[in-house]
Amino acid sequence: MKNITIISNPGKPAAKKFAEKIREWARKNKLPHPKFAVVLGGDGMMIKSARKLAKDGIPLLGVNLGKLGFLAEVSAQDLLPALDRIARGRYGIEERSMLSIEIRRKKKLIRKFLAMNDAVLKNGELARAIDLRISIDGKVVNDIVADGVLIATPTGSTAYCLAAGGPIVHPKTKALIAVPISPHSLTQRPLVVPDDEAFGLEVKSGRNLTILSVDGQVHMRLKPGDAVKVKISDLKTKLIVFGHNDYFKVLKEKFKWGG
Repeated sequence: MKNITIISNPGKPAAKKFAEKIREWARKNKLPHPKFAVVLGGDGMMIKSARKLAKDGIPLLGVNLGKLGFLAEVSAQDLLPALDRIARGRYGIEERSMLSIEIRRKKKLIRKFLAMNDAVLKNGELARAIDLRISIDGKVVNDIVADGVLIATPTGSTAYCLAAGGPIVHPKTKALIAVPISPHSLTQRPLVVPDDEAFGLEVKSGRNLTILSVDGQVHMRLKPGDAVKVKISDLKTKLIVFGHNDYFKVLKEKFKWGG
């Protein structure tokens, strides 16, 4: 089992059963040399695992035990055949962009985060807007009053970004996406830029509480004047794929896209 890491959602009863199936398979089969992780759960567990394992370059095999399973490569019933294919080297690796997020307070770096889907600056109070300044590579683009602003990777374009009115962007596209959340202006629209650009987000007003949310799973309270820099990280999420999944077919099946 040295080459296989099992990551499971403790809130899913089926995860324990499938984890034992993996251990039993590993005892009977010759393990592949490259290390990889089997993630048992839903998209949330995949995203959490991506942040944790990206620095070590460990590929993830997503096994859907959740409802949507958009990031999962296989269903639960296909787990063992998938492990057999990995053992025979019959798989590929698909890399997904990740976000590097830096927070500076009085020009001093105080926190760094890694995200697979998105970084969101949002009001922390009910029905309150916040004032934000948006820049790209140090040049001011806009000052906005909104519920918040979201910066997403192409992978994250089908998560909160989609719900906020952002575009669907193919995960192999080299881009960064910015989406204002409930802006107080009809002219504010989503923006897609090349992935070698960096977004700067500054909290202008101290009237309302502002929260930074990373992948919807990690949160930090910001202060007026805090500066957040969001860019594509040098680290990548590596997903184990078998070449049979069509992205647009998955969109139709999971999101009823075009229906």
